[in-house]
Amino acid sequence: MILAFRSHMSGKARTYLKMNVKRLACLMLVIGMAGLFCACKKKKAENADIGDYHSYLGDYYYDCSISAMVFETPEGETEPGILYRQVTDLDALSKSCPIPICFFFYSDMQADTYGLFASLEELAENHHGEILIVTINALAEKELSGAYNVRALPEAIIIKDHVQKARFDGESRGTWTAKDLADWILSQASS
Repeated sequence: MILAFRSHMSGKARTYLKMNVKRLACLMLVIGMAGLFCACKKKKAENADIGDYHSYLGDYYYDCSISAMVFETPEGETEPGILYRQVTDLDALSKSCPIPICFFFYSDMQADTYGLFASLEELAENHHGEILIVTINALAEKELSGAYNVRALPEAIIIKDHVQKARFDGESRGTWTAKDLADWILSQASS
C-alpha cells in the first residue's frame, strides 16, 4: 500500500516523506534511549542505600590491614563469592553504611585465625546485604585498636549508625567456638 502511495507522489513529496521518516526514526531512537536511561536511574536509586558505602572500598586486596568481606562476582567469573576489598576510609564507611558492620580485630600470629575467617566468610556470604564484616589486623592498626579499646584478640565489635552497639570479647567469654562468634555477630546485627 505504501509503495502504491509512493508511486503516485511527486519527487519533492517523496523527498519530504524520506526526511520525515528519518526524523521520526531519530525521534524514536532518542525517546527510546531516554527511557533506557530513566529505567537505569530508577534501578540505581532503588539500590542506592546498598551501594553508597562501596565508594569507601578499594581494590581486591587480601593482605591489607583493614579489609571488607564482600560477596561479589569477580571480573571474568560467572559465580559470586567472598572477596576482600581494602577499606580506604573506615570512618566514612561506618558513617555511610546502611547495614550493621562487624569490626573483627585479629592477629595473624594466632593459630586459630584462619578457622575464624572461614566462619566469618560463610557468615558474610549467607548474610550479605544484612551485615558487613570488616577485618582489622590489630597489630598493624595499633592506633585503631587503641581507639576501640581492644585488649585481647580476637575481638568483634558491632557498629550500627556509626555507634558501637555490642562487643564480643573472646578473652572474658572463656570457651567459645567460631560458630559461637558467628551466631553472636548475626544476633547482634539483627537486634
